[in-house]
Amino acid sequence: MQHLVKRIFLMVPTLLGVSMLVFFLLAISGDPIRSLLAPDAPPEQIIALRKELNLGKPIPVRYVLWLKDALRGDLGRSYTGSHLPVFPELVRRLPATLELAVITMFIATLISVFVAIMSVRKPGGMFDQTARTVIFVFLAVPGFWLGIELIILFSRKLGWFPPAGRGDGSLLFNLPSHLSHLALPAITLGVGTAASLCRILRASLLEVLHSDFVRTARAKGVSGRVVLMRHALRNALIPFVTLSGLSIAALLEGSIIIESVFAWPGIGQWMVDGIKGRDAPVVMAGVLLTAVVYSGVNLIVDILYTVIDPRIRLDSGGKD
Repeated sequence: MQHLVKRIFLMVPTLLGVSMLVFFLLAISGDPIRSLLAPDAPPEQIIALRKELNLGKPIPVRYVLWLKDALRGDLGRSYTGSHLPVFPELVRRLPATLELAVITMFIATLISVFVAIMSVRKPGGMFDQTARTVIFVFLAVPGFWLGIELIILFSRKLGWFPPAGRGDGSLLFNLPSHLSHLALPAITLGVGTAASLCRILRASLLEVLHSDFVRTARAKGVSGRVVLMRHALRNALIPFVTLSGLSIAALLEGSIIIESVFAWPGIGQWMVDGIKGRDAPVVMAGVLLTAVVYSGVNLIVDILYTVIDPRIRLDSGGKD
């Protein structure tokens, strides 16, 4: 418990550091007034807007003002569009991004576990060699390029899936439409994720299968299937769980480009529009959410360690 409380408190300086860095980089990246107003805007309008957005104050003062509002749940108003509050828009778009990330991670986990187990049953066999080749190919394929190619093939040529959007209605009442719109972006994100997970799990399983306790179990006559599924798999899960946790957070980050490719109405597309328009409150909200997810996932992974291997004690900082 002490370790968990310590980790929670350590999240605070991490989030502060990330927010300070991003705020400073956005502040020196350029004047957003130029993108918000017409080139021939009168000086009075420029001065009024600069005062409204607190852009005339020093950067440290602007950050402190933003931080005070953020601690109250006010992440500011968007510079562009109708100047809507950022936090309600973040909440509105979050379900779409979470839906894409969770389903992608679920499918990638199932595929990676199946492929890794089948590969280590006969290392160097036909299935293992084919799987390793496919893994290296998928790891090298850029996500945005794969997404465009999938749209051309399955949407434009074959007409199997819609090229963009999320579908109409809710997930419960219009499931076929949701699944059809979800297929291509989920495949695009899931290919690289499944390849990374499969590679780490395969390597971890091979290492465990050569350990002493596995050789002892085989010498006692335990079948290879029982050794693999009951003994080796559980001991190989710690690096797999670590990468899985980081992959969940990375899906939120990686969806920034993929959501733009497929016009998926989530946080990623929203952040891209904010970056294009130099909309600092939108970018800050997206980056802060990503930092919170990364920190939270790392905390959850620490807890899962004790579930997978009871010998690990978080309070003692290591193994007994």
